[in-house]
Amino acid sequence: MRFAHVCFRALRPLGTRPAVAAGCALAATLPLLTTPFPPTTDLPQHVAQVRLWLEILQETPQPNGVAYVVQWWTPYSLAYLVMGALWQALPPARVGQAMLLTLALAWTLTIHWIAARRGRSAAAAALATTLFFNHALYWGFMSFMTGFPLFLAWAHVTTTDAPPTRRRRALLAGLAAALYAAHALWFALALLWLGAAGATRRRPWRALLAEGLWLSPLAVLAAAMYAGIGSATALVSHKTVWTDPAGLRLLTGWLPRAVYGGLCGPLEPLTLTILGGWLSAGLIRHWGRIRTATDPTLLLAGGLCLAAGLLLPYQYQYTIAFAERWMPVAAVLLLLGAPALDMSAPGGAEDACAGALLRAGAALLCVAFCLWTAGVWRAFAREHVSSLEAALSALPPRPRVVGLDFVKEVPGFRGRPLMQTPAYAQVTRGGGYSLSFAKFPQSFVRYETDTVARWTDGLEWSPESLTETDLNYFDFVLAVGDRWAHERLQAKFPQRLRRLTDANQPWRLYRIRPAE
Repeated sequence: MRFAHVCFRALRPLGTRPAVAAGCALAATLPLLTTPFPPTTDLPQHVAQVRLWLEILQETPQPNGVAYVVQWWTPYSLAYLVMGALWQALPPARVGQAMLLTLALAWTLTIHWIAARRGRSAAAAALATTLFFNHALYWGFMSFMTGFPLFLAWAHVTTTDAPPTRRRRALLAGLAAALYAAHALWFALALLWLGAAGATRRRPWRALLAEGLWLSPLAVLAAAMYAGIGSATALVSHKTVWTDPAGLRLLTGWLPRAVYGGLCGPLEPLTLTILGGWLSAGLIRHWGRIRTATDPTLLLAGGLCLAAGLLLPYQYQYTIAFAERWMPVAAVLLLLGAPALDMSAPGGAEDACAGALLRAGAALLCVAFCLWTAGVWRAFAREHVSSLEAALSALPPRPRVVGLDFVKEVPGFRGRPLMQTPAYAQVTRGGGYSLSFAKFPQSFVRYETDTVARWTDGLEWSPESLTETDLNYFDFVLAVGDRWAHERLQAKFPQRLRRLTDANQPWRLYRIRPAE
């Protein structure tokens, strides 16, 4: 008993809500500080969009006479505005890392703020912090990741009883505009949420109509933009892809991949098991008073995201992981809304002691998760991107670069973390790159015409498909691979490639000689 009392006194400061939130926020930044080139696949392409945007404003000529346009009203612009602000204060190569730090703090602090404002479990908020490191982050869905903290705030504000003043309507309109600018899917969910939450709370239809009128201009703009996006380009194909059957996803290995899905190994399955145990134990503890121990608002929001995850296809038009991207945010909302072990009836030192220990334990689990993740990221930085800066620094200003990832699958990761990393050439030096997100019609910066890419499509997925004709459109090859991959590349084009950087490094830069 004395030992338990000593433990309680030692851990009690760690179990306070501010300490838990601060500890989780600091822990979430640890992996992001290990490398300026995080294992986030599409991140360099998003940062390259910022460079293109700024070059358009400066009227900088582009290689091969390529012309770009800025789509100011696209429902994917918020992340680029944030990165544009970061660009003014940081070197271009550090903007992506700073953006991830901004997102990590936004996710963590918003989760803990919502938990505090709604009287929800601080321990559950600590566990939910680990869900920031999900497959959407690792694939680099920056716009989607940007929207979740805004939707959390939206769900809270729209279900808070307050008079319908002009100030409140302006707040709702501002949040809706931010959700629209973050990602079209979040804006669509926000509109669906208004109706679903209003129906469950039995709000008067006149109040719902009044709020809807404030949002109608954004809804009209979203419909117009989406209609234009649907047939805007011939550079990418429109298709719908189903992988796992919608009705059987919970019975397969789909669930662990969809909730975390970033790293291989025991960390994510073990953490997901702990989250499931936490939810089950909370239900058992509060079985006699489920209604008073839950937050219907957060559970409804989590249920909508869960339904999207279970029913939508893997790909719709240009959007991959169309269903899976909803599962991490569904898990966050369900954790916050469900009964929790550290939420007990008032009174009793034993309950206070147990609650403090649970909160401290959840915070320590979050720290351990982030430390493990930081270790994996540090190993990635040491083994796979340590020679990247030297290769980038060997490039002249405004080169035309083709990027090749011969590594493909990196041990410890489920995706392709190096696939778009050569795009840092465009981020740091400008010029042209073999793949630009400007080909996608919804992008913030896009090609003015569709007749731009005349080389082999899909080199980021299949670098072996590079042809001699492709080399005529570029000045340099920036490739990552082992010794044998580089030997095969040089053997394929013996007269065209001249190595410029260290032959003992995975990242190598080659100058392309003119064809004879």
